[in-house]
Amino acid sequence: MTSDFPFLTRSEFGNCIEEFERAYGAVVDVEVRKSRGSHTYLSIHKPLFLGQNNDDAVDSDIEDVEDADPAHFDTVCPTLEYGRIEYHVVYSASWRVPVLYVRVHTNAGVEMDCTRVTDMLVTDSKVRGAMDAVEFGGALGIQDHPELNEPFMYLHPCHTATLLRAVAPARGVEIGQRNYISSWLSLTGAAVGLFLPSIPH
Repeated sequence: MTSDFPFLTRSEFGNCIEEFERAYGAVVDVEVRKSRGSHTYLSIHKPLFLGQNNDDAVDSDIEDVEDADPAHFDTVCPTLEYGRIEYHVVYSASWRVPVLYVRVHTNAGVEMDCTRVTDMLVTDSKVRGAMDAVEFGGALGIQDHPELNEPFMYLHPCHTATLLRAVAPARGVEIGQRNYISSWLSLTGAAVGLFLPSIPH
């Protein structure tokens, strides 16, 4: 249990991310990391495949692969690994909930901007509409990662508590430290292309 659901203390957050790593460590590239300030956060990595969200594959020939526009590969090589997606789950002392940070790099080391990330990872029009409807510029913004002091995109946490409060009783699910992060990510991860696999119980 948490002492004040859906809010977390920093200590409860630490327990929650450790529980997530224990549950998903065998099926997801995940680890609990410690920042220089000795705070812990959760790091999840996954490959980014060109065309991974493209349902309209088009037959096409590319004569010079090296000179081709990477956007063209979305339709031609749907299983070609193009880069890495880095997700960090970080505690917000202000909001007292987790915040999801994301950064995407191509294999060439180029960091993608918000528009490109949204185009590649958010293909559901309802999810995209809900993200755009959040006040002050939408749900996905850019700010310095609080533990790394590097720019990351992040999902604004303004509706996290309300969402968790509304969903848990409606689904008849008791959310405690053991399943807090997985429950939260099942609600928010789709906004940045993070879907959790099923794990054996």
